[in-house]
Amino acid sequence: MHIHIVLVSDQVLPNLIPALMERPDRVVLVATPAMSTKGMTARLARLLRREGIDVAIREQAPDAGLSRIQDYALDLAAWLEGEHPDARITLNATGGTKLMALGFIEIFRGQGRILYTDTAHRCIEVLPDGKGQTAPPIPMNDVLDVPTYLAAQGFVFERAASDAADWREGAATRKRATKYLGQNATALGGFIGALNRLADLALEPLPGSREERLTHPEQTLDQPPRGDWSKALGQLLQAGLIDWREGSPAIAFTSVEAALYLRGGWLEEYAWHIVKDAGIKNAGIGDVRLGVEGHWGNSPTSTNEFDVLATHNNQLLFIECKTLRFQGGNDNEIAYKVDSLGDAARGLFGATWLLSARQPTQVLQDRAKQARIGLIGPDQLPRLKEVVQQWMEPNP
Repeated sequence: MHIHIVLVSDQVLPNLIPALMERPDRVVLVATPAMSTKGMTARLARLLRREGIDVAIREQAPDAGLSRIQDYALDLAAWLEGEHPDARITLNATGGTKLMALGFIEIFRGQGRILYTDTAHRCIEVLPDGKGQTAPPIPMNDVLDVPTYLAAQGFVFERAASDAADWREGAATRKRATKYLGQNATALGGFIGALNRLADLALEPLPGSREERLTHPEQTLDQPPRGDWSKALGQLLQAGLIDWREGSPAIAFTSVEAALYLRGGWLEEYAWHIVKDAGIKNAGIGDVRLGVEGHWGNSPTSTNEFDVLATHNNQLLFIECKTLRFQGGNDNEIAYKVDSLGDAARGLFGATWLLSARQPTQVLQDRAKQARIGLIGPDQLPRLKEVVQQWMEPNP
């Protein structure tokens, strides 16, 4: 029998990942009153049980006073010996307070393996045993999909638009047009803004619902399209998104989905396709979802949305997409929203990016830099796959 001992802390992932990698028969959660009150013990227990791992909870653990911590660890060791005398013991010393980790390491060194989760470098360190011998680090397996990662952060995943088969079929049909818009965003800045405006005019809210309906599909550009604009309209026509006659300023959106796509959804799809393609080429992206909806555990009636989320080597990539040009205060609001959502969803590790199809203002650039948000403007969109692949590389 294999048993993991885990010191519960605010950071769930470093305690969860080794357990999901090794699949022990039982995980013993050592919880202080503070961790139980905050719900961290229950959250970790729920995640482990969802994966079919048996969980035992040992509460009232002290988080201060080395002698008290060591006495508690000795009592736990005696209990384990009595309950499972032949078990292999692994102590995950990543969690708890620093003093708790030191106290438990002193007691359990020589009785089993001691692990430390180095999430930043994507490996599990094995601490020296009682004889001073050290095993090499264990590379992390990719064990977290998007819903599980979010659950570890306290977010309840409800749905993702990209999970629907009909949505994926439509995205495949639009892929060529999506890639065209993304690859040519710099030259098409004005076109993207004009189309966004017309699509917004074509839609109106559906009463009593968060959905929208297509009420005015026929719209008119300010002038007959030429050059880059005409080529782009040709791509949209081929994809079945609009009805249009070459040289005419009049267009008609073919469906509510087409209008939503051209109001800005295309950039989300561009990010989704690029991240998926990067993962296929490098066999590295564990999961990619678009249009994720859910709620934080303490706010079940308030829905939150994420444009694109991906997991790779147990880290989360959050991508927010914007196709409109904002000024001043709106840029501050956007940066604050993206920073807050990204920080809450990914925790200490991973990355938050903001994709902008229009040239970012200096205000947005400054705010993104302050918040450590990766800002990717239209000039960088053509090389987004390279940026994704760089993020996928292990830290040195």
